[in-house]
Amino acid sequence: MTQSKTIGQFLSSIPPENTATRAAFFLAGFIMAVWASMVPFVKLNLSLDEAHLGALLLCVGLGALVVMPFCGGIVAKKGAKYLLRQALFAIPLILFAINFSNHVVLTACLLFLFGMVFGSVDVSMNVHAVEVDHRSEKRLIAGFHALYSLGSVVGALAMAGLLNIGVDLLVAVGALLVFCLLVWLFTSPKLLADAGKAQGTTKSFVIPKGFVLWLGLICLLLFMIEGAVLDWGGVFLVEEKKTAIENAGLAFAAFSTAMTIMRLLGDKLIASVGPRACVRYGCLLGAAMLAGCVFFANPWLVISLFFVLGIGLANVVPIAFASTADQNEMPMSLALAAVTTLGYAGQLTGPALIGFVAKASSLSFAFAMLAAFLVIVSFSSNIFRKK
Repeated sequence: MTQSKTIGQFLSSIPPENTATRAAFFLAGFIMAVWASMVPFVKLNLSLDEAHLGALLLCVGLGALVVMPFCGGIVAKKGAKYLLRQALFAIPLILFAINFSNHVVLTACLLFLFGMVFGSVDVSMNVHAVEVDHRSEKRLIAGFHALYSLGSVVGALAMAGLLNIGVDLLVAVGALLVFCLLVWLFTSPKLLADAGKAQGTTKSFVIPKGFVLWLGLICLLLFMIEGAVLDWGGVFLVEEKKTAIENAGLAFAAFSTAMTIMRLLGDKLIASVGPRACVRYGCLLGAAMLAGCVFFANPWLVISLFFVLGIGLANVVPIAFASTADQNEMPMSLALAAVTTLGYAGQLTGPALIGFVAKASSLSFAFAMLAAFLVIVSFSSNIFRKK
């Protein structure tokens, strides 16, 4: 009885806005995992080759890039809750509708809309997270991002489990998206009504400059590296390290697992050593791991280096996002929208850049270039707070 009371007291002591923010990050990752599981079925249903599928998938990123610069202005005027609550209710419905499309153009339009709404979720969710983190005595931002990664893992396992026991795709997707809607129905009212609001703000979009521009460029490079590991890590293992093609996915699996673990531990680490040290030494560690991936031939050693790369980079993006609250050049919501947009631009352009560099030289040279980018970010760490 005493133990259950203690657990009850602990749960009741958690601020409701923390719970709502964690739910938003978890559901965002969960929904993206459901979509990732749907991709092969979309390819099969529309009879697409790899090139056409790639062009179709680009619609998601383009939709996000179109809307994200303007989300900051909406949040500054109406608050993060206004945008986040509606967007997370809408996105499961859009994703479910994609299952009924038998035409490439209609699917492209739905994916573009999906990207726009998810971009709105991304900006408003991070604005709310930065606000909650800023108001709390404890650091929370890395833990919020860990919930996104955890949601991705749970969503992927849930889809795989349902499909493997013979559940129809439409039923599996529908059941998981109904779960998302129910969770959001009960948690979204707890969002902070004033998070991200800026008094007297009339602009919908502001071109970043100074400190905010630096943050955006750092995120551009970091998202570029994450996109490269996602899209090229497996190819790198197979072509450069002669790994069996069945093990190609282990590069990203190791990287993302380390990111999840480290973000769960990240808030205490950031509070202990400070944001600046986390960025500086995390990026130097990441650069060393990428260099090791280039120079070492053993594929299992290289996979372990991808794991350590995830450890080094896990908390740099959360720190950069949270740092938008440490400036007075523009409202935090507009600053975060600009930083997030530049990050997405890096994630979209990064894999293409790697492809061009690899064709002109080699994939190993391209990964060495990414290591150099991390050294540049490390030298830029002085823009962050020591504590």
